[in-house]
Amino acid sequence: MPSGLKRGWHLTFGSSAAAAHRADQRIHARGPDFLVIGAQRSGTTWLYRVLRQHPELWLPPVKELHYFDKPNVHRGCLRLKDWPRIGWAGLNSFDPWLLRYFFSMRNDDWYMRLFQRAQAKGLVTGEVTPAYATLGEDVFARVRDMNPNVKLVFIMRDPVERTWSAANFSAKAGRMVSGEEAHRRARQRSVIMRSSYMDTIKRLEKIFPASQLHYCFFDDLRDRPAELTAEILAFLAVDPTKVQDMAFAGAVNAAATGKAIPSEFERAMAGEYLPMVEELCRRFDGAPHNWRHRYKTLLD
Repeated sequence: MPSGLKRGWHLTFGSSAAAAHRADQRIHARGPDFLVIGAQRSGTTWLYRVLRQHPELWLPPVKELHYFDKPNVHRGCLRLKDWPRIGWAGLNSFDPWLLRYFFSMRNDDWYMRLFQRAQAKGLVTGEVTPAYATLGEDVFARVRDMNPNVKLVFIMRDPVERTWSAANFSAKAGRMVSGEEAHRRARQRSVIMRSSYMDTIKRLEKIFPASQLHYCFFDDLRDRPAELTAEILAFLAVDPTKVQDMAFAGAVNAAATGKAIPSEFERAMAGEYLPMVEELCRRFDGAPHNWRHRYKTLLD
């Protein structure tokens, strides 16, 4: 690396980091004000892009921070999906947030300070990491301890569709998995945990009061995106009328629904997930009842 670039890096980072540190000291460090968790392939990327448009909200430039579910990662990581938004231009900007994210050691202080500057400006901060739905009670307790007022949005999707989507998503690009391979993938522990919604709900409700939990469904995000977004904004205590100024470009995870589910796989998964969906129906209106009706039709 040229020596001039090294000196520029040092000077820019030093001044930027010092300014960020002074700003961070204005408020006590705490965790994010909300988390969006849920099933993989449930429209969370679409929701992330929408929420970032609200003037009272702040979400990091990296969508999924994976702090709580990947404790063995010691530095910030960048998903391929985030690269077009950040890329070399973002890294070369010497943005203090990106420098902290990529080059500081990951620990609770590191995580809380990722949100501190935005909180000092009075913004409601949050992050979107669907995998947090698999966290244990002890880790949810850590989340609460970082910010006792944190709110959680849990998005659920038809577990049969989600399992099929996950099976194809993990396969090589452009290749549709066979029914046998899909069955094998569907029984992987990570896939089962992502679709065990009632288990997640029970863990959440042991740690957080009902007023800090909001449950919603991919079906509503797909079929009435503006209405559901307004409901989420109201839950987060920011102006829901701003939804009229937001751009809702692109389908909600259209790629996740592009491959037809083989009938044999669909019937097998319907039989496995029907008991859980029955339990969801006792708690919620709407989408789970549609899932149950479809499952029973498949199994008749």
